[in-house]
Amino acid sequence: MSEIFTVIVILGLLGAATFLTGFVKGVREAIREYRDPQPATEWSDEGHYGASAFFAVLASAVVIALAGVNPAWIYAGPVLAIVTATGVGLAFLIGNKRQAVAVSEKS
Repeated sequence: MSEIFTVIVILGLLGAATFLTGFVKGVREAIREYRDPQPATEWSDEGHYGASAFFAVLASAVVIALAGVNPAWIYAGPVLAIVTATGVGLAFLIGNKRQAVAVSEKS
């Protein structure tokens, strides 16, 4: 096995473990909130995710373009996928830090 293959496999396993751990935590939180008898609240979403999505698309386009220039860049695709899955897992682990706003009762 090549050295880069071994590194990508190890990173992939670490990324998968992070994603699965975060996913299980997220599912447990969703089930707990579903069973919670408290009234629903509205979330104020103040996240700024547009810039990160833009840079993710830009990075993908650059990697695809560079793979056509030099075959060594073909390894960057799997690394981007691993980083993305790890980021999603970390987002699950960090959790939802948004503030809940109580829903006013309609008269």
